[in-house]
Order: sequence, then structure tokens, then C-alpha cells
Amino acid sequence: MRVGALSSLAVVAAAAFLSACALIPSSGPWSHDVNTNATAGVSSATPLPYALVDVSADTVGFLSQPNLVSFQGVFPDKRPKPLQTIGVGDVLNISIFEAAPGGLFTPPTAAGARPGNFVDLPPQAVDQKGAIFVPYAGEVPAAGRTLPDISQAIIARLRNRAIEPQVVVSLNSQHASIVTVLGAVNAPGVLALNSVGERLLQVIARAGGPRFEAIESYVNLQRDGRQVRVLLSRVVKDPRENIFIRPNDVIFITHEAPNITALGATGLQENIPFDVETLTLSQALGRAGGLVDQQADPAQVFVYRYENRLFLEKLGIDTKRFVSDQIPTIYRVNLRDPSGLLLASGFQMHNKDVMYVANAKAIDYYKLLALVATTSETIRSVNSAVNEIK
Repeated sequence: MRVGALSSLAVVAAAAFLSACALIPSSGPWSHDVNTNATAGVSSATPLPYALVDVSADTVGFLSQPNLVSFQGVFPDKRPKPLQTIGVGDVLNISIFEAAPGGLFTPPTAAGARPGNFVDLPPQAVDQKGAIFVPYAGEVPAAGRTLPDISQAIIARLRNRAIEPQVVVSLNSQHASIVTVLGAVNAPGVLALNSVGERLLQVIARAGGPRFEAIESYVNLQRDGRQVRVLLSRVVKDPRENIFIRPNDVIFITHEAPNITALGATGLQENIPFDVETLTLSQALGRAGGLVDQQADPAQVFVYRYENRLFLEKLGIDTKRFVSDQIPTIYRVNLRDPSGLLLASGFQMHNKDVMYVANAKAIDYYKLLALVATTSETIRSVNSAVNEIK
């Protein structure tokens, strides 16, 4: 067949292919169409800057410690004073006793009907000025004081008017020393703290307890404009994390099953859940089915995560070029090294890490050979078709 005829056949085949493209099933537009039909856009060829850290004997000491944020490392764990401190909004019961009838609060006619010569005042709420009102004593400061302090203040004001007055002050209802518990608990709400102090797990229990397993529940504690997030299972296992709660704390329980993502030349390519509080890289590789023997490059095992700036500086990384305090970081482990598995056994995985095992370089050659073989077969098929046309 002449070269011109063969060229014409190629043109016809190409035209037929282009016409058929519109008929081929697709889940959406072709990337070429998206790129060429855009009327405006923002794009950049600059790659995302990241830090690359080789896991070695010098760095594994830092990486072998689980990245466990601590309550007791941020908030002081001190038992509140045992005496009840009154605040704005609290409601108090006040009983005034006199030594004999006929006094300021116990007239003679009431002596027989009031054994003990006392009177109960209506419940008194601490107003916005931090005071309560007591007849003949006026406004008595109460906010920030203990119950015995308030009793003595009232007695001091009534001493020259009542008959040897004695005053008993008790808490009717508490609205100042409260804690709010929200999220994945069985009975969320606002709880009043008792006067002797309550720890975190006690408050969560009073809110009905968590609705999910402790390994899947995070405790978010907000206090004085600061927030710390700790896995509930750690609070249960470590008594030091079961800190005392302060008035006006906000506790928010969230449900989140910790997991990592396995990609690349591993037996499984999927999200892998944690069922333990800590997970090492070697354990994660095992759960992902290990490295694919015919595909993986053991020297190129990577872990992707956003790392804290201060932590990277401890590893000796120059972080000046990074703007954010959460820096994209890639850790590399060489499992061809005889000590690589030991390093992987010490490397602690974090929630949301991405574990990637690169292909061996020979895989690209195999792909090229396969492409050449496919192309050769296509050429042979075209030649056969051309010979049949002759």
C-alpha cells in the first residue's frame, strides 16, 4: 500500500477517535475542557513548601514520644478551697436567731409560735453588685465571700439592734460556680460544682457519661480563653490528666475515631483506624498489609503530617521560611537500613497521618516496557488491517 494511502487511513482513524471521544462514557468533563474553558482562575506552579526529616538515631528520640497534649501541662491541677465562695447569681437562705423574744425579728406575740426565737428571710439572690439585702442590715457584700464570712458580716450589722443575734447562711441554689458539659454525652447541660471540688471524670459522669468509647472520644476543655484537647481514654488511664474542674469551665466531648491513611505500595490502600491510644509506624505498616514485594521501595517510606514549629526546631529544622506555625512535614524512613525497622518501631503515628510507600524505580521501566509492548501490538494490528485492505 502506498504511503499516501496509509497516511489517509491514519487521518481517518484519528478523526474517528476524536469523534468517538464524545460518545465514550465519563463521570465528568475532561481535564482539558476544564482548563481551556475557564474564564478566570488562580493557579501557581510553586509547590507547597514542606520540611523533610530523615528518621535516624538522632531524631527518633523526639519522634518516639506520642504527641499527647496534656491537661495537667496547661492547666494547674489544684483542689479548690473547701469553703464555698459565693458569686453573682447564687441564691442564699438566711435564718436570724435572737437570744430572747421581743427582739428586732421576734416580737413577744410570736414567742410561743417560734421556738428558738428565729426568723427565715425570703431567699436572697446575689445581685450584679455582688450584694444581698438583709432588713435592718442593708446591702451586705456577698460575692467572693464564703458563707461563714457573710454570716459574720450580717451579725456585725445587727449586733447593736437585735438581741444577741446569730445568723445561719446556707446555699439555696448555685448559679456562679457552674460548669457546662456539651457534645457527645448522654445528658448535656449546666452543672453546679460542689464546694469540695470535682475532677473532670466526675463531671462527665454527672452529665450521663460519654456516648461513645473512650478511645473514640476527645475532651475539649475551655478555660480562661485557652482550649486543650485530650483523648478521653488517656484521661481514664492517666490519673494526672483527671484534673480538678474550675467554675465556668466548658467541657465539650467530640466523637472522632482516630485513623491514618495508607497509600502507595502497601497491601491495603485505605483509612486504618486506631484501636489503641498509640500506634507505631511498624504497626501501621503491618495493619496496611506490609510492603508489596514486587512494587515497593523499602528505602522510601514516608509519613506526611502538619507539625508544630517549636517541635521541628527541636529537631534542628530551620523554620524561618514558613509562615504558619503548623508546618507541612514529611518524615522519611529507610527500611533497607538494618536499623530501619527499629526506627519504625519507635516512630509514633499521629491521628490523620498519611503513610505513603513509594514505588521502586524499576516499576517505571516495567511500565515503559509494557507501554512499548502495547504500542508494538497496536502497530502490528494496524499493519494487518492495512494488508487486508490491499
